[in-house]
Amino acid sequence: MGGTQFITLDYTLRDLYSDNNDDDDQPVLVYYPLQFGYNHESSTVKFTYGYTLQDDTEKASSSNAMAANMVPQRYAFSAGQMPLVILDFHSKHHSDTSKQTTGHLPHRVDIRRTFNQLRPDQQPALTFATSPENISSDAETKIAVLLPTDCLSHLTHLVDPEIHYEILSKRGLALSGLPTPSTQVIDAHLINQTDPAVLKTEVLRMVESIDHCRLPFVIKLPQSISGIGTFPVTTETERSRVKETLTTNLGSMLQQLNPCNHHLYPCSILLQDFIAGPVVALSLFVTRKGQPRFVACCQQLFDKQGHWIGGSVAYKQQTELHKKYATIMEKVAAFLNRKGYHGPAGVDIVTDERSGEQLVIDLNVRVTGTFHLGPLKGHFTQRGLFEAAMTTGDISCSRDAFEERFEEEIRSGSMILSGWVHGELNQFNHAAITIAAKDSGELEEYFGRLRAAGLRT
Repeated sequence: MGGTQFITLDYTLRDLYSDNNDDDDQPVLVYYPLQFGYNHESSTVKFTYGYTLQDDTEKASSSNAMAANMVPQRYAFSAGQMPLVILDFHSKHHSDTSKQTTGHLPHRVDIRRTFNQLRPDQQPALTFATSPENISSDAETKIAVLLPTDCLSHLTHLVDPEIHYEILSKRGLALSGLPTPSTQVIDAHLINQTDPAVLKTEVLRMVESIDHCRLPFVIKLPQSISGIGTFPVTTETERSRVKETLTTNLGSMLQQLNPCNHHLYPCSILLQDFIAGPVVALSLFVTRKGQPRFVACCQQLFDKQGHWIGGSVAYKQQTELHKKYATIMEKVAAFLNRKGYHGPAGVDIVTDERSGEQLVIDLNVRVTGTFHLGPLKGHFTQRGLFEAAMTTGDISCSRDAFEERFEEEIRSGSMILSGWVHGELNQFNHAAITIAAKDSGELEEYFGRLRAAGLRT
């Protein structure tokens, strides 16, 4: 980083977990790449995430794999000085054991390099585990995860994994009692079914309900994430296309139903009214006593396929936005607290342009992709930078070359690499880049320079 000063966060997850907590008991963060194949090691998997129904090209699959591998460092950027275990499945099959023990595997260097930008007392206490069994199972220590997974079931969780799975699901939100758009839930009726004819009949029953929805509407799978598994339907052509996709692929998703998970409803379809109006992504933290702590209110960024690629924040508007959404934030915090949840969360809110009513359209009960923009407020605003954004995408050059090209921006503090994964199978790397500018016009110009440097979102 040359002569760059350390980044100082206004607060960290460690500070938030201590807030309103008389015992100040800190969980261990256990994060792993979002590669859900690690959950599917037997026919009795409980926590399934079968939302990727589209077939990807080899290029897209490579990019998605890198994005999945970047999740632990990107989401832990604002963790602070608390224990962080990253499940490093990548190293399990690596032949050079000496490099494993010294922590010099290239992808581990990527992770440490990201955290080393932070002030030393705000860096997580990082360790790697090549398998879940390598994680200490001290009964006094509780873990906090982004998403529940079967491979961590032997550990004590801060939040009951089944409850966490429920409140992460779109079905759970639809039945939460929170103000949401009108939603029809179509549950699957099968358990342990592999007969193709029976599966086909069930798929047709579930998909048939799509014909009766009035345009426009949104189809959601229970565990959609980053826009994947969510299908906006605004035309008859889109209705036909989504029906075809679900008819073709839903059968394999239904085969994941078994006696261990059918009560969690992992394979439902949700049909939700589309509400026209402005949408914001609000990040908050629910304290141990159920109090909401406002973190940031952001605008989301999506690619041409409707997949989430980042978000932006206007720091001068945060006080006003906090007041505007305080009531619905308190409702969300109260709901999560009743469920026994304690930790970070994100809520997407639409304001109905006709009625003015604020409705929850998504609830991400974990650290959000733009969570770190809240703790970075002081870092940016003291430099006169009042608009910030984070975006993710592929980069054709190395991290060294990228940092050299943007040396001045990094040195001055207007750019932070909040995640980086080097590609192994192609010439591209994958990055999470956080930038800030004086105003929205300069921020858009900044994005233009990133695109000119080869950023592909």
